[in-house]
Amino acid sequence: MSIQYKSLVEQLVIERHKQKISQEQLASMIGVTNSLIHKWEQHKRIPSGFMLSCWVDSLGCKIEVVKAKNEIKYR
Repeated sequence: MSIQYKSLVEQLVIERHKQKISQEQLASMIGVTNSLIHKWEQHKRIPSGFMLSCWVDSLGCKIEVVKAKNEIKYR
């Protein structure tokens, strides 16, 4: 699991807290269990690309992929 991925998840958790959305509410928004949200946030499971996209969208965020010096970073 990359540092970039962990940082992305941490930013999504911070955003969820800012919006005062519980894990249960987020789970309901994207159609998964709150147990799965907990596992994603604790880095115990990695969501598929589609589910990551749903997670990001549900918080009103977006991921932008930027290529820099032979590596891909998000911003």
